[in-house]
Amino acid sequence: MKKVSPLLKIAVLAVFSILIFSFSIDKKENDVKLVGIWKGFEKDSQIEGVEKHWIQQRFADGTYVIMFTAKEDCEIQTFTEKGKWWTENGKFYEAASSTKDIDVYSYEVKGEESVEFKSIKLTGKDNTTYIFSDYRLDLK
Repeated sequence: MKKVSPLLKIAVLAVFSILIFSFSIDKKENDVKLVGIWKGFEKDSQIEGVEKHWIQQRFADGTYVIMFTAKEDCEIQTFTEKGKWWTENGKFYEAASSTKDIDVYSYEVKGEESVEFKSIKLTGKDNTTYIFSDYRLDLK
């Protein structure tokens, strides 16, 4: 029977450790209570004079898609956004695929029907003034 060299054992252990570490970095936690289809509304909260409505679907795999409708001075615009979301240490993170910035919110699940979000960081800048709620829209 051949002996395995101590150097080979160390190399195998090092490669295994690196693989485990890299998988743990990429693995994001997703609060399952936030998965589903949600709607929301806000007026004058982010931009004075702008009313926004949205429908968002958060998937269990950590991706999302949002359809926004914004109204300002009787003009209506619609646009969509997609990206990734995750939760960590009681905070909600949202990274749109169109930007490198990650929005960070504290959040509180209020029963099965709503979630309140309070901004911590928006578009890469500290911002604690934006508060909104999402309401479950899933048809069960």
